[in-house]
Amino acid sequence: MALMLSGKFSDTPLTDVISILCLHKATGTLVCSGHGIEKSLYVQNGQIIFATSKDDRDRLGEVMVRAGKISRSQLERALQIHQKSAGSKKIGAIFVENGYVSPKDLFNGLKVQVRTIIASLFLLHDGRYRFDEQLPSDVIPLPINMEELLRDVMREMKKR
Repeated sequence: MALMLSGKFSDTPLTDVISILCLHKATGTLVCSGHGIEKSLYVQNGQIIFATSKDDRDRLGEVMVRAGKISRSQLERALQIHQKSAGSKKIGAIFVENGYVSPKDLFNGLKVQVRTIIASLFLLHDGRYRFDEQLPSDVIPLPINMEELLRDVMREMKKR
């Protein structure tokens, strides 16, 4: 049976949407949009395994620069290589191949990126969502501790 799920966060908060996906042990993509930006959560058997964003501030390179793992000039060089490859080389692989970061630093950067994207969605109250039961084949599942993430989001919300 297909899980038909779409609506507005003002009617159904993200926490409730995630609870529904967890309860149904759903697999697919939750596409969220608001403020002109689209972000996606990838869910497998009811658990969030990855997230992506079309917001430039959420890009892996920007996350790595903010974390001090690569310099702005390294990011610019990596982006040039990425463009020359017509997008066939993933930016993270370029960082590692060129010695900008270790595989461990790349993995940690990916975790920070995904957690940041997920956390930003919890703060989105006037956006829309839709669930698609398709999961892209190139998604790299990451272990995401949702309890820890929710604690971090609640701390962030208290600061605002």
